[in-house]
Amino acid sequence: MQVGFELYQKQILKLSLTPELQQSIKILQYSTHELIGFLNQQAYENPVLEISFKDPLGSLSESSVRTPKINSLKRSSKSKSFYGDNDYNPINNYSINTETLESHLLEQLSLLSSLKAIERRILQFLIGNLNEYGFLELDANWTASHFSVSVEEIEKMIQVLQSLDPIGVGAKDLTDCLLIQLREHEDRNELAYKIVKKHLTDLAEKRYRKIAALYKVTIQEVQEAADFIRTLNPRPVSHFSNDLTHYIIPDVYVEKEKEGFLITVNDSCTPKLSISPFYKDHIALNPVNLAKDYIKGHINDAQLLLKGLEQRQMTLYKVAATIVDEQQEFFMKGITGLKPMTLKDISEKLQVHESTISRATSNKYIQTPHGLFKLRNFFTRGLNRVNSQATESTTTIKEKIKVLIADEDKIKPFSDQKLCQIFENEGMKISRRTIAKYREDLGIPGSSKRRRF
Repeated sequence: MQVGFELYQKQILKLSLTPELQQSIKILQYSTHELIGFLNQQAYENPVLEISFKDPLGSLSESSVRTPKINSLKRSSKSKSFYGDNDYNPINNYSINTETLESHLLEQLSLLSSLKAIERRILQFLIGNLNEYGFLELDANWTASHFSVSVEEIEKMIQVLQSLDPIGVGAKDLTDCLLIQLREHEDRNELAYKIVKKHLTDLAEKRYRKIAALYKVTIQEVQEAADFIRTLNPRPVSHFSNDLTHYIIPDVYVEKEKEGFLITVNDSCTPKLSISPFYKDHIALNPVNLAKDYIKGHINDAQLLLKGLEQRQMTLYKVAATIVDEQQEFFMKGITGLKPMTLKDISEKLQVHESTISRATSNKYIQTPHGLFKLRNFFTRGLNRVNSQATESTTTIKEKIKVLIADEDKIKPFSDQKLCQIFENEGMKISRRTIAKYREDLGIPGSSKRRRF
């Protein structure tokens, strides 16, 4: 046998995930909250990306763009609650304990040993009067009168508050918040400071030429100052929460109309990204430039991101439209109309892999005429009816069990065996053990504990 190294060609077929495909997969599986964070991070890392907002710098994390509503199904439905008011549990509407802005600031305040007792009380009062954005809207004269001290003393305590973490807390408004951050920044940018102080609206409207003419600088210098301003945080306290309620943002809306249902993919909460025309013009006007390859690389990345977002929107719409088409009885009647359905059923309809459907429905919510649900709620197993090809969803069976028990005679409640007989009379053969399991899943005790004496 000959031992040694040799060079030869071999042809093989294998699946390769391109960077574009990897990014599309990642974007598709993001929930709305995760997508917002991802887009903000991408805009921060890629200088050619721009974000559009509803108000001029009023909120640097919101957008009001909404996908046009498309008529999907020409069917009607009657509104009915999915679970009903009796199942409402206020405990389930509270999120886990998180550090609040007030506790964060008071902890820092406890480390300032040089403060006098009156100064500490004033600072505690100021911290307690910060609004949800971390801004201080108290009148200094009124506060001075309240504590019987001079206005200068109050302003001195406000400066102490503004020196605490996060930088920008205690500001009067958005402009003051950005100015505080600019003053504390190690790289002092005088042009950026002037723009924020006097031309914030012009900056939001991209009136770079006007600003450049006022301060006798180039448009490129204004663009650099604008990019620097975008690195600041307009909501430095956004990661703190004083509200224990956890709110869910629907990813898809299904609304009833006379001729059918309107399916809307919700992107009203996500920023709208676009590629800055400044960099496109820069490449066109300066074909021989050392930064040309760098800018083109970021433009290509931005184009891939925008394409991935568009693909996510279309995939999510197609999946939602197919679910509505498959679950027409649910959208007409509510829970009793829900039928068994699997990821494979949707994937075969759309001719895509099951993993794509899984990612598209993961951590996504849909607002329907019958309430708000996870998209995964529509994928349920089923039980076959006796002498029939038809199947009944396990979710529907649980709902029927709940209705039967709610309407039973409390003196002689239904046993699990009696429930089995009721379902068997309706053409569904269900074992007593299965009935007991479904009853436990619903949190309903056995008949002996339900009996009223």
